[in-house]
Amino acid sequence: MNNLTPILDTLNDYLSKDPVRMHVPFHSGIINNEIFPPEIYNIDISEVSGYDVIGEDNPIYQSEKITADFFNASHSFYLTGGASIGLLASMMVLNKYGKKVLLARNVHKSVINGMILAGLEPIWLDVDFLDEWGIFSKINPSKLEDLIEKNNDIAGCVIVSPTYEGVVSDIRRISIICHKKNIPLIVDEAHGGHLCFLKEDSRAELSALKCGADIVIQSWHKSLGSLTQSGVLHLTNENFFTYYDLKRSLDLVSSTSPSFLLLLSLELTRKHIAETKGDFLKLLIDKARLFRNNINEIKQISLFQNEDPFKIYLRSNSSSGIDLAYELYKNYSIEVESANEIGLLMMIGRSFTEEIGEQIVRAIEKSSNRIELLGLRSEQNRFSSQSSILNPQFSILNSQSSILNPSSSSLREAFILGFRKERSVEYNYDVVAPCPPGYATSIPGVKEGDYAN
Repeated sequence: MNNLTPILDTLNDYLSKDPVRMHVPFHSGIINNEIFPPEIYNIDISEVSGYDVIGEDNPIYQSEKITADFFNASHSFYLTGGASIGLLASMMVLNKYGKKVLLARNVHKSVINGMILAGLEPIWLDVDFLDEWGIFSKINPSKLEDLIEKNNDIAGCVIVSPTYEGVVSDIRRISIICHKKNIPLIVDEAHGGHLCFLKEDSRAELSALKCGADIVIQSWHKSLGSLTQSGVLHLTNENFFTYYDLKRSLDLVSSTSPSFLLLLSLELTRKHIAETKGDFLKLLIDKARLFRNNINEIKQISLFQNEDPFKIYLRSNSSSGIDLAYELYKNYSIEVESANEIGLLMMIGRSFTEEIGEQIVRAIEKSSNRIELLGLRSEQNRFSSQSSILNPQFSILNSQSSILNPSSSSLREAFILGFRKERSVEYNYDVVAPCPPGYATSIPGVKEGDYAN
């Protein structure tokens, strides 16, 4: 059953009739440029006959159910607006239980946006910051437990695992803590859709799907191979929320014209994983392990030890991550995922080979030597804009600041004030969260001075 494709079957049935297209989209299957192959335009359709069925006979619903069965979830909702749409909807559904929500300090900006739209009140869970690496660490379960004891009427808890740099928290323990107080746990697993398929590795138990989370949101284009801006929201059980709860919340924030290219890519990605049993991921692990070992042999480089084998975060002893990334791009055409004042992040994908790994290791070693020898400082480049995003001197809020102890104005009220007044010299009105990695450096209602210097 896992290899069934209701969305593709309906599409093929439609195309087999060679229909006269008197419907949107305007291109009507006719290519209008020299970039995209004609096949893309031909299958870029809308809610044509077969897709416009209501209820359980709808091929999208059927495909979602097959995916849910494969992941052992109650229902898996396809997202064509990225994981962000799933996070927005998840904030909306928390209104079922109240207004106070426990938020990890490093949640994605879309979570805070969802809080604003849903009119929810944050209770901030401070997350340890690794100053020597410039990144957030794991959720501390003891801190979470203390915070729950100090607050009543909590509607839900939202955390990130794995982080952008591949740090995985103890989801099983966190879920037990939350459920003991009847609090639903929502996990932003945007960067961890692959974790549950690494069955030959202890990391399999690190997937939120396996460890008791109630809602898990994944960006499949980040870690499983679907097209960009496609994702899945897994309702793992109905202990707190029903299918209808999530469906109406998603309808509130989703497009009424979902991309069928993205829907199809999600369905076919699931089919591919089911047919191959995720073997391609196991092969990548071996290549990633060798790559890590070779990087560790470079004297000037320190490699961060995380739980995600496909996230390579490193720092140079002789330069910033920005300078090293620039050298790699300028001299070797190696495009890394991101860089900051301390380190750089590389993500291993389907095209990675041992040969590519060896090429990158040589380039890192030569670039590090070159920077150290010549004392190079790179000119302005695309990574420079990220220099303050992960730098703890600028991005970490004081433990006594308003973000952890909000002012009388709610997030929503403070945001709306931004439409009615000139920018305040005292308070911020907007969510400031440069992407990547997407966590907030400022939120509505926070005083300008409430930052570490």
